[in-house]
Amino acid sequence: MTCANKRNLPPAKSWREREIPDWNVTTFTSYLTDRHAELYGIPYVPGRGGWRAEQGMIKRMIDEHGPEVVRRFIDGCFREYRPTREYPGVNFTFMYTYMRGRVLPKVLAEGRHEVRRELAEASRPSFEELAEWL
Repeated sequence: MTCANKRNLPPAKSWREREIPDWNVTTFTSYLTDRHAELYGIPYVPGRGGWRAEQGMIKRMIDEHGPEVVRRFIDGCFREYRPTREYPGVNFTFMYTYMRGRVLPKVLAEGRHEVRRELAEASRPSFEELAEWL
């Protein structure tokens, strides 16, 4: 039974076809897997605890910050991570455990800056309003 006001979304694994606010744990798992292969040329391997542990961390982060922040966090971690011979790839467990303290504050600050900018633009008078004042 489908709800009349629920829109028809692409499959959860189709991260390229979904709007980021509609992403869920499955979408993020596919995103991590695909982007990891693109960036590092090797398959994605979940951290200690396996998929279930990683998906729990992703779910907590989505619930706490929302999918847009989680996506920017993952992208920030991918940007900052430097592969080594011993660790040629990165996984969400590592991102969440070791990179969150450094990357997440930057992501949150960028988000606050965007909100301030949007509010400033919205409160800026239009050309017509300026013309009326003159």
